[in-house]
Amino acid sequence: MKLINLLTAIGSILLSGCSSLEKDATIDFIPGTYIRTEQNEFGKEFDTLIISVQNPAAKEFKIQNRWHYIRQVEGEANVPEYKVKETSGIYNTETKLLEEAETLDHYSFDIKEKILFDGTNKFKKIK
Repeated sequence: MKLINLLTAIGSILLSGCSSLEKDATIDFIPGTYIRTEQNEFGKEFDTLIISVQNPAAKEFKIQNRWHYIRQVEGEANVPEYKVKETSGIYNTETKLLEEAETLDHYSFDIKEKILFDGTNKFKKIK
């Protein structure tokens, strides 16, 4: 009887330990290149996010934002404007959000649709 109780306890411990080792699909999805384009009467905007693993143990990612804007004035395209910003972010396993270090903005992910959300901005993952 004591042996059965002992084996049951060991089995319970092993099963509970296995559930905490489940792979997080979101953290595996995060690295990649995401794009967003938008056009209105004032111009065209091209936005690219390149996210790569910086420190896997700390769940830290490098985030590079490349922004390109072509302003339209009276139907004519002006000289393009460019910006590049690099920062880092930490992934929260409980909320499944990537938090940017400088601005504390949160990125959320839709794995099935291959989309990253930055507030109301929607980026499509291309690779």
